[in-house]
Parts: sequence; structure tokens; C-alpha cells
Amino acid sequence: MLPASVPFRIAAFTWLCAFIGSLFLAWVPDITFATSLFLLAATAVQATLLSSPVILLYLWSRSRARAGKSVVWLIPPTFLLAMAVLVFLLANYKLRDMYGFYVNFFVLNLLTTPGGVEAMGVSPSTNTTILWLVLILGILTWGIVRYVPLEKGWPRVFRPRVVIPAFLLLFILQSGWYALSEYRYDRTVLQIADRVIWYVPVTARGYFESIGMQIERPEAGEFDVFDDGGDIDYPAAPTEPITHPYNVVWLVAESWRADMLTPEIMPHTYAFAQKTHRFQHHYSGGNGTRMGMFSQFYGLYGNYWFDFLSEGRPPVLMDVLQNNGYDLMAYTSSRFSYPEFDKTIFAGFAEDQLQSFTEGAGWERDRKNVNDLLASLEGVQSPFFRFMFFESAHANYYFPEEDIIAPDYIDDFNYLTVDIERDIERIRARYINANHHLDSQLGRVFKLLEEQGRLDDTIVIVTGDHGEEFMENGRWGHNSTFSQEQIRVPMLVHIPGAGTGNHDFMSSHLDMPATVLAALGVTTDPHTYSYGSNLLSAEFKRDYAVVSDWHGNTLVTPEVKMVFSKKSAAYDSVTTNIDDEPVDLAKTSGQYKDALGLFTRELSQFYH
Repeated sequence: MLPASVPFRIAAFTWLCAFIGSLFLAWVPDITFATSLFLLAATAVQATLLSSPVILLYLWSRSRARAGKSVVWLIPPTFLLAMAVLVFLLANYKLRDMYGFYVNFFVLNLLTTPGGVEAMGVSPSTNTTILWLVLILGILTWGIVRYVPLEKGWPRVFRPRVVIPAFLLLFILQSGWYALSEYRYDRTVLQIADRVIWYVPVTARGYFESIGMQIERPEAGEFDVFDDGGDIDYPAAPTEPITHPYNVVWLVAESWRADMLTPEIMPHTYAFAQKTHRFQHHYSGGNGTRMGMFSQFYGLYGNYWFDFLSEGRPPVLMDVLQNNGYDLMAYTSSRFSYPEFDKTIFAGFAEDQLQSFTEGAGWERDRKNVNDLLASLEGVQSPFFRFMFFESAHANYYFPEEDIIAPDYIDDFNYLTVDIERDIERIRARYINANHHLDSQLGRVFKLLEEQGRLDDTIVIVTGDHGEEFMENGRWGHNSTFSQEQIRVPMLVHIPGAGTGNHDFMSSHLDMPATVLAALGVTTDPHTYSYGSNLLSAEFKRDYAVVSDWHGNTLVTPEVKMVFSKKSAAYDSVTTNIDDEPVDLAKTSGQYKDALGLFTRELSQFYH
């Protein structure tokens, strides 16, 4: 016979776990007393919101019990909802520990888009661990709510007539505190609020201004560098026919960071780099696949992604190739549906021109796709376009035994049991092995192009979508910060007759459409369709690069790096030097201001 108080125990235990868990994740050392009071109020409110489905079911069961009706049948759904909340908390803890962010719209997009979960590189052992953890958590939770009398001493506190007014009062107080802090740009409060799981910000800037409150905001808050999007004003493809119909082979490797291109790790690619143009200070347009790919084909900042996706608009570069009768084919060892490149970059491709192969480990998929890409070049009529997206270097980092050059690697990379800080060097070794295998597959493409004499009439682009960090700045992976390790990638550009060279100047994915279209003979001003310029032009000079994530853009200059995002707005901007070290803007030369001004003015160039 179950105690009648089990529904209450489930609700109380869920709220306690949500409160303690949220407080644990948000707490930081040396927090001030005032900020700690805000944090306690905010976590109490958020714990109530997170637990609200369980609490509402408990209140319903309470009213039914008072009416003499059975509530036993409500216990299972109440318990399952409680388990969902607890699993959600654990998932956020692990995400924060590994990547530095909580479940957000990016994660939800990843979970709900076909191919998204596969793109995470989750190992079979990780799935097994998840099942065991959920089972153990369920047993422990049931044991507590079944046998621990949580209701003793608490009934008066948890009565609705006390809880509801207390919650409303706390919500009003902490929301007002946050709104005032947001208006005053009080970073101590704003940054701690950002650490609370799914914190709901309430602002009242218009009200404070209407009552004449005057606040002197810090300099970083004065920059208006955020764009809300709108209707895109993107040109049609240049109508002039291309005069140099070179073939185009475009090879992109997932998570390929700049320092992997060495003769020891990637001998085939390194040898190819000596025969072409290598850009050694090259920046991706994003710290994740979506923006990194978008920027190199469109030459636009990442904030345009969402509007181009909604309109299904391919880039000018792809329009030009299609309008000039190119034989088109694209291969991926991931999926074209995640991110939605079948609705953006390759929106104009027919279904049979997109090959997505997802069976087996990443290295096996890469080998299969390279086989098919090479086979497609046998007897193909020029001009042709071939694209391939390699998966070997993506976490879980995939390689066969014959590609092991760093033997001290972590064998079972289980996301739930791994200690990132302790095991980071062994994880890095695994990544090095994966890059060595990636090199073997890139080498196969280079070899065939050389043997067939294709390099005399083929443009070859070799790059990464973004980089990969191994705790150099406190994070592992990508999509979390704009550290150099996450945003710098190799860039090799072979253009027939254009010679070779090692270039030390700053370059960007934003320059790729302009570079390729110029090589094809298109004379249209690249600034009419992109933010880039021809890398091989004698006049090329880039004073700054722009790198994007899901929430906003980052300005990178030789002097400083300024991070802006819609998520945290101007008050939470992060300013560092180029090597990700804290910097005082007042002690810099101020040259970054010219770049900031240009960036600000150009941000909305392609919106009506």
C-alpha cells in the first residue's frame, strides 16, 4: 500500500533537486552577498518553473484526495514527469561541464533535426551509460519518495495559499532586480543570471527611461552591433557568363583546426599545401558547422543564416555554377539535413545530386564517399563541381588501427564517464589519429587529380568548417567560445595558373565566394553579394574578420577580439586580445575602433 503522501513527496523531491542543482551550476567563487541573494531568489523561481508540471499534478491529486477520489493512478505520470525534470537537470550539468552552455535552442534544433544526434558523434558506450544512469536514477528516486517521509515538518510551508503568493513575490522581486541591473548594465547580476538554467529575463528599459532615470552606461554597452534580421536583399547571380569555366573541387573537414596541418600528422595534405596557396592566419566564419559552412559559400555573416534558411535561398556562387551548366554533385559523411544545407547552400541541387552516407564509423563513411567522389570523376564532362564533407575529425574522432600515430589515446570516449580535464591529452591524441586518417583520404583526392591532369583546369579548395579546442582556454570541442582554437582553420586554395604561396595575412571564409568567382572570370564587384574580397588580388587586405555563432557575431582584429551576442546583449560583451587574454581597451592603440565602425555600418547591408 503506497502512502497517501507519495504525490507530495515526488513534487517536493523534484523541487529540491531543481533548486539545489540549479544553485550548484550557477554558483561562482567570490560571489558578493547581494548577488548571492539575487541568485537564491532566481534559482528558487526557476526551480519552481522547472518543477511546475510535477507540482501541478500534485495539486490536482491533492484536490481529488480531498474530494474522496482515487489518486493512485496519478502517481505514475507524476513520477515520470519528475524523472524527466531530473534527467533534464543532469543533461544540463554535463553540457555545462563539457561545453559551457545549457540546453538551448541550438541543442533543441540538434535534437529535433534529422541527423542532428548523429552529428554529436555519440559512442555506443555513451548510449549504454545513459540507459544505466536513467535506470539507477529512477530506482533511487522511487526509493526516496516511497520510504522517506519528506512531508514531515513541511506541510504548512507547502500549502498552496503559502507557496503561490511566496512564488509570485519572489518572481516580482528578482525580476525587478534583474530589470534594474539590465538597465544599469550591472554585469555581476547579469552574468550570474545567465548561469541559471533557463533563466527568464524581464526588462523594463522603456519604463525606466519614461520616469527620467539617467544611467551612464559603460563603453561596451554603447555599441549597437545587433541586427534583428528581416527581409534579405540579396542579389541575383551575375548575368555575365564565366570566362574561365574551371572545374571546382571543394573539400571541407569537420572540426579541422589550423595546427593539425603538419608534415607529421598530415603528410599528404602538407605536401599539397607546398604546391598551392596556403593561408596561415585564416578564420572560419563560425565556431560551429552551421556558420562555418554558411560563411564560406555565401560570404555573409552568420546572423543571415536564419533568414536564408526560411527563404530557401542558395548562394550566388551556386547560382553561377548552375546557370553555367556545371555537373553538380555533393557528398557528406554526415547529413545535408543537419544543419539544413539542403535548404540553403545546396537548395538548388536535385535529390540525386546530394549523397549522404551515414553507415558505420566516421572514417568508414569518409572512405566510402571518397570512393564515390573519385568514381564520379571518371569520364565526367567539364565543367563540374564536387563537394565533400569529411567526418573523421569530428568527435568522437574516428580512425582505423593503421592510422594510429599517437598511441596514448582514449579508447572508449564515453561522453558521460569521461573526465575532460583529466583525459584531455588522451582525447587530443585520439583527434590527432583522426586527422591522420583524414589526411589519407584527402591524399587520395589530390593523387587522382594529379594523375588525371585535372589540376590544370580545376580549382581546389581545402579547409575546415571550424576548429576544435582542447582546454587551451577552458573548453573542449567547439560551438562554445570564440577562442583561436575554435575559429582558426587551414585554408588551401589551388587555382590553375595562379602560382603558389604561403600567406601570413588575415583571411576569412567570407573571402571564398569572391576568390572562386574571380578565378572563374566573374568581374561583378564581390561587395554586392558578400563581405569578402579576392584572396589572390594584389590589393587584398583584411583589417578584421567576423565569426558567428547561434546568437551573434564576433569581431576579430589584429589588436582585439570583441564578442557580441543577442543572448547576453552588449552588457555581456567579452573583450580580449587576439590570443584570448583579457585586455583593457583604454590601454590599446584604439585601431580596433575603425574596424568596429565599419562592421557596425555593414552589418545590415543585405537586409531591406
